[in-house]
Amino acid sequence: MSVNPDQNFLGTLTDKEYDVKRENLEIIKKHISKFNDFLPNKKMTERLQQALDSGQKISGSDASFYFHELKEAELMEQGYDWYTDHPMAIAHYGVSPYSLFILK
Repeated sequence: MSVNPDQNFLGTLTDKEYDVKRENLEIIKKHISKFNDFLPNKKMTERLQQALDSGQKISGSDASFYFHELKEAELMEQGYDWYTDHPMAIAHYGVSPYSLFILK
């Protein structure tokens, strides 16, 4: 269950759990390495790595970040720039842009 009362906060990812796949995490790491160091990306990637290492499923903002970064990477491979692919990736899953990060 999302802590945000807005049912659209996690869009199509609401109330679902997912496995982190090693190959997808590598795609995400490669993708975000193209940008300047950004602490929220680092923290979220660490959370995904911990989930993979422990065999835990992800949900909520972890899933939102995971799928968002995968979609961005895919779109950039197709030639889109970040200013175009970022909102496209958000819209693809119908999530709030505020659902992408947890800094615990």
